[in-house]
Amino acid sequence: MGFRPLVIKIGGSVLENLHPSFFRECGQLMEQGIHPVVIHGGGPEISRVQKRWGLSARFVDGLRITDDEGLKVVEMVLAGRINKSLTARFCASRASAVGISGVDGGLLEVEQKDPVLGWVGEVTAVHPRLLYSLWESGWIPVVASLGLDGSGNRYNVNADTAAGAIARELAAERLILVTDVPGIWKREGNSRKLLSRVTPEEVREMIQSGEIVGGMIPKVRAALTGLETAAGGVLITDGSIPGCLGGEMGTRIVKEATTDDVVPHLSTK
Repeated sequence: MGFRPLVIKIGGSVLENLHPSFFRECGQLMEQGIHPVVIHGGGPEISRVQKRWGLSARFVDGLRITDDEGLKVVEMVLAGRINKSLTARFCASRASAVGISGVDGGLLEVEQKDPVLGWVGEVTAVHPRLLYSLWESGWIPVVASLGLDGSGNRYNVNADTAAGAIARELAAERLILVTDVPGIWKREGNSRKLLSRVTPEEVREMIQSGEIVGGMIPKVRAALTGLETAAGGVLITDGSIPGCLGGEMGTRIVKEATTDDVVPHLSTK
């Protein structure tokens, strides 16, 4: 069976505001022979639970510092409440979905990214056998961004980074980063302009200049990773808007500057 992988990453900031059509659209893509895998974060909810537990949320370049207690919260929130809540919403929309994490099937192999960050993993390999098995049986995999090292230690993995690595391994047709903003903004004098299209060189320049900061940094870096093999480019789009997966809205990250529409639209009709 031939597979047409499509990697969709849902940011934790948009989880509660995802438009109901998003789940139906994923199911429709499966019916059309496109194979979505959904990777999700959960940062805001993790921070809320940490606060209730008397723990502080600390970040370095948009990455959460994860100590022993923090990892317990991350696993509970990501692989528990959020993953199952998302899976339930898919099922309620008549889209067949299975909730897993990057630990299951050894999907995300990682090593410690930086001792300063604690239990934060850097993806070193993606083993997609479980994804193919689920697709073959008609299921949409919904993946919590956790990983496993060679000694069986579990790690918190930035969901954007995980999505980029999975997109590269699968040679996905497209990587879609679903978030709570319509795309990448660029300053023009005293105002901002939403970019409909941007190249990797422009993205790197915006990181260097400070126009792209905080949590957007791992997002666009993941986009550049996914862009290495994604023929249809990478799309950053607002998940609260109906039809966000179609490609008509958001910022497209493409390999070369061009006036042509190099990113084909996905039909979710």
